[in-house]
Amino acid sequence: MKTFLDIVEWMERRTGIVQGAKVFLNERIPSSVGWRNTLGSLAGALLLVQILTGFLLALYYVPHPDAAFDSLEWVSENVTLGALIRALHYWGTSFIIVALFVHMVRVFLSGAYKKPREVNWLVGLALFAVVLALAFTGQLLPFNQMGYWAAKVGIEMGSSVPFIGAGIRRLFTGGDTVGALTLTRFYALHMVFLPGLLGLLVVLHLSLLRRHGPVRPADDSEGRTEPFFPLQFARDMVMISIGLAALCAVALLFKGPHSPRLDLTDTSYLPRPEWYFLSHFEILKWTEGEAQKIIAAFILPNMLFLALAALPWLDRGPSVAVRERRGVVVVGLFVVASIVGLTAFGLVTAPEPAGADAAVAVEEEAGDDPLRALLASGRRVFRELDCQKCHRINGRGNTTGPDLSGVGLRLQEDYLRKWLLNPQAFVHEAVMPPVKTSDEKFEALVFYLRSLHVQPEL
Repeated sequence: MKTFLDIVEWMERRTGIVQGAKVFLNERIPSSVGWRNTLGSLAGALLLVQILTGFLLALYYVPHPDAAFDSLEWVSENVTLGALIRALHYWGTSFIIVALFVHMVRVFLSGAYKKPREVNWLVGLALFAVVLALAFTGQLLPFNQMGYWAAKVGIEMGSSVPFIGAGIRRLFTGGDTVGALTLTRFYALHMVFLPGLLGLLVVLHLSLLRRHGPVRPADDSEGRTEPFFPLQFARDMVMISIGLAALCAVALLFKGPHSPRLDLTDTSYLPRPEWYFLSHFEILKWTEGEAQKIIAAFILPNMLFLALAALPWLDRGPSVAVRERRGVVVVGLFVVASIVGLTAFGLVTAPEPAGADAAVAVEEEAGDDPLRALLASGRRVFRELDCQKCHRINGRGNTTGPDLSGVGLRLQEDYLRKWLLNPQAFVHEAVMPPVKTSDEKFEALVFYLRSLHVQPEL
């Protein structure tokens, strides 16, 4: 025990960390701030979870189009708690965006953007923008269907910016289309530049918060203060515990990303962004004409951001009471309601994912031709079983297992059936597992593989 205390004393003499902690915990804040000031701490805790899980995923991730999806799938299937780590990182993005959004609404309603806190309001807006940028760049990293199309649509929107659109496209794409260079640049942004910028903004945000302190509620006429520890500290810990428990529950129940492997030949896939970009997506859906799309894609969101940045100077009255800021509050709540409403509408009207109803999807693809329907069903089973993770067809897929292009010419139907049911009976060291699915799907898969001498496509 004495040795431990000696070490603490040695560190204190050289760093002052203990005294610094005491100053922080004993800092006096308005007694009336209460639970309303806990969302910032929750967002900070969620950010730490994102950093930790992102680092663990980066230990295995391979930023290349041919390996990105498989490297993350390998984490889920082979690394201890890998599936949970992926799920925590995936859902953590949604949790931190919700926490920051509600926190900003609370700051707006409490008038905490007013003098002398204008700069901290601007830093908070920048923080939110960087978190959204991290969410956007992170979507591409698995190089799945959702990520690829989200990046492609996002880059197309950026290219619509007058005068600098072509430069934006070249900067983010790195070539003629979304590919290896695009993935590398998004990876660099997601893992290096944006986290570094976020760290600087967080430090600045906390420093300014310490300098000016929390804003006192308008209905606080007594002006009492209390030390941050223990009451407010306890409130923060309770909020953080609830938030992290909810995140773990969602991650365990709903697992990680559900988007399938990238397949540019799958015309049934309908590109849709993550829910936190749905409000913008819905506006773009209802917009027609080139000029109108430029307004919706670029001008409208930037005007909203600039209006929020100018808010401390647009609302210069000294009072933070809502009743004395009715005009600003009504406009702000209208914007919030519009964003929430458009997001909810996008979630409610989302189409069924491809493959959710195989019978309907096959019928739409094949029309009245039963053979084409069976072929389409077999191709869908091939994708559902992730056979392309090991096998290549017509130049698409992986090379771990045999190339199946033209397999219908090489293997008899009876031999193919037996191989699918028990590969180890033919090659003892074969790593391919037996195909386990319904009889109907198995028959469709066999028919599809037998047809590859006619239609070799993945």
